[in-house]
Amino acid sequence: MGILERKEREKKQRKELILEGARKLFQERGFLNVTMSDLAESAELSIGTLYLYFKNKDDIYAGLACLGSQKVDSLLDAALHRKKKLNQKDLVSFIEKFMRIYDDYGCYFDILMFNFKGKGTINLSDGYANTLRDITQSSMSKSIDYFSSRLPKTRTDRKEAARATTFVVWALLLGLTQILNVGRTEIFTEEDVQRVINKAARLLNEIPLELSLRS
Repeated sequence: MGILERKEREKKQRKELILEGARKLFQERGFLNVTMSDLAESAELSIGTLYLYFKNKDDIYAGLACLGSQKVDSLLDAALHRKKKLNQKDLVSFIEKFMRIYDDYGCYFDILMFNFKGKGTINLSDGYANTLRDITQSSMSKSIDYFSSRLPKTRTDRKEAARATTFVVWALLLGLTQILNVGRTEIFTEEDVQRVINKAARLLNEIPLELSLRS
């Protein structure tokens, strides 16, 4: 490995350590209650060195959102490219992994819900905005292609039906995760959570492929 390659690898590793430290601090204290000095201390860096990697706190938040989008995309890849159909146990595992990503990288979903609607408070750079948009579109396209491939080729509305099915799945996952995460300690017991996840897995397994935007 050459000197340049080694330096790039070290830079990437340092950036990942900064993001992981930031993720934990944002979870513990909330985004608004964490400063760049806190983030530098967490990463064991000087404040000047931290600014070499990220220009501000919004930049770090966006970097975490990109990590979250990549993890969702990888989770979909693993689920959709199996040779065997997902069974109940597989779907429960998928939902639990999705919920963990949501818990660890909620910033990704917040940006999708607010920033891309013009209501967010995070100042996204064009680079991060484009990356998030591209990865999210990739995830959606993979889902649509998967459901489309399971429909009869004679159908003229395969893409529309596959899009509808994809949106139903995403709506179920996001709604389920938001409700359970908010009420996990105040409303739902862990037994309640597991029962709901099991039921959601059965629903996912039974979503009809004949769903169509025209039906």
